[in-house]
Amino acid sequence: MNVTWQNKHIVFDINDGPKTMTDSLNLEGNDGWEVSSIVSVAGSKLCVFLKKGTYINELSAEDEKHEEISKLWGGK
Repeated sequence: MNVTWQNKHIVFDINDGPKTMTDSLNLEGNDGWEVSSIVSVAGSKLCVFLKKGTYINELSAEDEKHEEISKLWGGK
């Protein structure tokens, strides 16, 4: 299995309160993004780094052959 990572960041002002941050992160989470780290910047700012993995299942040569034979004999 191979994984490819996408990364992005969002900057929040802590004076906006936790609800703004929570709502935004929940929205991103619904799209598959997860928080990887948070850094305090310029006193009242938080920079949140997010990552999203794309997983690719690659069959081995043996698995491909087994699947091909199975299809020939009416398997899935």
